Amino acid sequence: GTVVHRMLEHWDEARPATSAAIDAQQPLIGALLARLGVPVAQRAAATATVLEALQRTWEDPRGRWLFDPGHRDAATELALSGLVDGRLVSAVIDRSFVDADGTRWVIDYKTGRHEGDDVEVFLAQELERYRPQLSRYATLARALGREPVRAALYFPLLGAFRAYDQ
Repeated sequence: GTVVHRMLEHWDEARPATSAAIDAQQPLIGALLARLGVPVAQRAAATATVLEALQRTWEDPRGRWLFDPGHRDAATELALSGLVDGRLVSAVIDRSFVDADGTRWVIDYKTGRHEGDDVEVFLAQELERYRPQLSRYATLARALGREPVRAALYFPLLGAFRAYDQ
């Protein structure tokens, strides 16, 4: 998950132009995994998983939309602090931007796999599980401007996007 986040962070500056450009990142991904202490015996499988997540994001229209260069105020790994329910909190938002309709989005990537049968049930459960976090992110993001704020989870390995409706 850490390496997927790191690689997607770079897409803010330059989203890959081709699937082959993603595959060309294999040596970098392997090096990042090694730096994180992933054992050599597990590194090939971990590299394949990271590449799969990146390829699925690149192939997914919603995944490409997340990194559309036309978005205003786009940021990755956006650190915010503020008061939420009277408590000082800090958060790092994976992706934030203002879309063409004037809505500020705060996106949290979830890089886990789902091996079960009903992916829709899994996605609904994950949205419910992370609802407090998304609410906190949306509250913090409201301080960035006057635009309406929406929050969502994006699952690179599933090519799934689930918005949190407050």
